[in-house]
Amino acid sequence: MTGGATAAVVRLSTAAAANVPPDVQAMAKLCMLDWFGLAIAGQQEPVTRLLLAEVHEEGATPVATILGAGHRFSGRQAALVHGVAGHALDYDDVNLAMHVHPTTVLLPPLLALAEMRALDGAAVLRGFVAGYEAAGMIGAAISGPHYARGFHATGTIGALGAAMGCAHALGLDDAGQARALGLAASMAAGLKAQFGTMAKPMHAGRAAEAGLLAALRAERGITGCATMLEARQGFADTLGDGWPATAPVWTGYHLRDNRFKFHAACFGVHGTLEAIGALRHEHGFAADDVRAVRLTVHPSLNAMCNLSEPQDGHAAKFSLRFNAALALAGRPTGDIRTHADTIVADAAIRRLHDRVTVILASGDWPEDMTAVEIDLGDGRTLRAMHDMAAQRLTPGVAAPRLAAKFDALVAPRIGAAAAGRLRAAIDRFEAQSVTALLAMVSPPR
Repeated sequence: MTGGATAAVVRLSTAAAANVPPDVQAMAKLCMLDWFGLAIAGQQEPVTRLLLAEVHEEGATPVATILGAGHRFSGRQAALVHGVAGHALDYDDVNLAMHVHPTTVLLPPLLALAEMRALDGAAVLRGFVAGYEAAGMIGAAISGPHYARGFHATGTIGALGAAMGCAHALGLDDAGQARALGLAASMAAGLKAQFGTMAKPMHAGRAAEAGLLAALRAERGITGCATMLEARQGFADTLGDGWPATAPVWTGYHLRDNRFKFHAACFGVHGTLEAIGALRHEHGFAADDVRAVRLTVHPSLNAMCNLSEPQDGHAAKFSLRFNAALALAGRPTGDIRTHADTIVADAAIRRLHDRVTVILASGDWPEDMTAVEIDLGDGRTLRAMHDMAAQRLTPGVAAPRLAAKFDALVAPRIGAAAAGRLRAAIDRFEAQSVTALLAMVSPPR
C-alpha cells in the first residue's frame, strides 16, 4: 500500500476527510438536504414503489430504516431503495469531473451503516467526504473515455466512491479500504442505453448497495484486488482507456464543485432550459411566436439526452427537444409535476417540440455548452449560449434555493411544519442521531 493509484486514492481521500473546512462541510450538508428532499418525494415514483414491494416480500433482519416505510429492513435493502428513491426523479446533484450523481450513491449506504453500527452524524459526514473525494479523483482520471464508451458512471465510479465512504466510516485501515475498492469494482455496473427507463435509477441503488456490501465484506476479511484502479484488466483498463501514467493528484475538494439541479430533468438539458429561459425573460415572446429553434450541443449529449420520441414523462426528461418545448411554453421545469406522463401527449408541447432541431457540434465545442437560436414570426432570430460548467454555486448562494426546493418537495408529503423541523435537523447533521433523523419522516397515512 505504499504506491500506485489505488493506494494514492485511499491515502488522499482519507486525508481529505480528516480536517474538513467549514465551507466543504456546509456543502456536504446541502448535498444531504437535497437528497432527503428528493428521496422523500421519490418514494412516490413507480420504480421506488415496485422495489419497496420487492424488499417487503424478500424479508430481512430489521436493522435499517427506509424513509416513510413504517418499519425496518436490512442495511443492503435500505441502501438500495434509498439510492433508487434519490435518483428516481432525476433531479439530484451532479459533479462534472466524475460524471456521477454523487449523493444518491454515497449517503444511502452511510445512513444504513450508521444504523447498523450506531455511528453518529459526524462519522457519516466524514465518510461522505472521503467517498466523494475518492469518486472525484477516480472520475477526474478516467470518466471521460469511460462515460463516452456508454458506462453510466453513477453506477460504476459511484460504487467505488460508496465503498470508500463506508470503509472510511468503518475505520478500516488503508489495506482494508483498498480491498473494499477492489470488491466494489466487481459489482459496479450501469449502461447509458438505459437512460429514460426505470433501470437508470436502479444503477444508483445498486451502486449504493455495492458500496455498503464491499466495505462490510472487506471488514470481514474477504479479499479482493488491492490495486484495482491501475491493475492490468482492472477497472480503468477494462472500462476505460487505462489509468493515466501519473498518480492521482488531489488539488482541492471536489465537493466545492458539486452542482445542484433546479430543473427536474437530465443535467444535459439544463443548458437548453437556462438559455431559452433567459431569452424569454429578456424578449418576452410567446410560444405562438416561435417558428423554428436550433440547439447546438456537444455530441456526447446525443446518447445522453436526445430521445426524439419519449413515451412517458420520465423518458421526456432525457429529450432536448421536449425540454426546449417546455421552456418555450414557460412551463415550470423545477416542478416535478411538469414531467408527468401526460406531457408526451400535450398537443401544444408537441407542436413546439416539432419546431426544434438538435445540431451536434463539431471541433472543440465545450461539453457543457449549449447554443440556442430561435426564429420568431416577426423575422427576428434570438441567440443565446449557456455553459453549465460555469454555473458554480457557493454554499451561501445555494442554501436558500435548496431550502425552497426541499420545502416544495417535502411539505406536500409530511406537512410544512414537519418539513421545516427536518430541514433544521439536517443543518445540524453532525450532531444528530441518524436513526432519530430518519424517524422524522413518518409513513404516509
